[in-house]
Amino acid sequence: MESSAVGIHGNATFTNFEFSFFTLPMYLLFVPIIYIPITVVIILRTLVKLYFAIQDRNENIQLFTVISMSSFMSLIIFISDFFFIRLPTTGIFTSWCARMKPNRYLTAFFIFKYHINYSAMIFPCAVSTMRLILLLYPTRHKSVINHNQCFKISFLQLNGRLLRFLLPFLLFYPFLLTFFMFPALGYCSSAKHPFPFGAIIFRIENTLFGLANSRLLLFITGFWMTASMINNWILLVKLIKARCSLSARVRSQFSYKEERSLTLMTFSMIFFFLSNGIFLISRFFFPDYLYYAIMFRPFGNDLVTCVVPWVFYLTHPVFRKKIVRQIFIFRPGA
Repeated sequence: MESSAVGIHGNATFTNFEFSFFTLPMYLLFVPIIYIPITVVIILRTLVKLYFAIQDRNENIQLFTVISMSSFMSLIIFISDFFFIRLPTTGIFTSWCARMKPNRYLTAFFIFKYHINYSAMIFPCAVSTMRLILLLYPTRHKSVINHNQCFKISFLQLNGRLLRFLLPFLLFYPFLLTFFMFPALGYCSSAKHPFPFGAIIFRIENTLFGLANSRLLLFITGFWMTASMINNWILLVKLIKARCSLSARVRSQFSYKEERSLTLMTFSMIFFFLSNGIFLISRFFFPDYLYYAIMFRPFGNDLVTCVVPWVFYLTHPVFRKKIVRQIFIFRPGA
């Protein structure tokens, strides 16, 4: 492939491009300074609580671990958006990118971006599934009769098995969705309006069998969003029924603030799917607005990065009561 055959590579107009600080993408680049530093502090405080939960052998350590992993993954997505969308559209890499040939280093970066995107979609469903297990198995152990034998099932064991399955699944399942990108070549392409001249975005071509990622991403986004919404609505119905079935005296003994916090946090995770969905809908049905969607997509991901840990931190009593470290203690039927 010739260097001038695709994108801006070898194009003298872009090779001689002079970067300017006074552009809209450059101004937008600094907007996250308003909210990302405090979000990092909140996530670090969540990790500290996770450490104490491990030390105290908290019975819901698996759920807390997945919540912490989700927050950490959101930070990785923010960093990837910074280098994948925000910086390239400022024009800072334009001259450098135009001087080099299309290469597989850009392909690796492209694959990494989609790998973490696919991995992050699992967390809303994983969190809601673990919470459902806590409701379906409200006591520490529940006897199950099977083939004339009595087994004791612990929600700790079920969530523990789910967590052990989740860790390798997060690493390997995205490869099944990105394998066709490995033979591709990454290249830099000029971004269109509303981006100024000199803004670039990364693309790939010559994928295996000519497969495109957009339709697959739309399908996977819809699948995980549907699974998460189903889990959340089942969870919400069960919580309402459980609360209504308890007397006022017994009801006061349970910490509904914890459950309200977790419910708000779980529903706030849906913003991640909406961010992906708006981008993909623009690509397929409103192509004239695609580059507007690209410009504001990182802010949609920022919403998830901030809202989920903020909701958890601001609403959960564990961050207000420093003496009591036992969390997520509400289990109807206990």
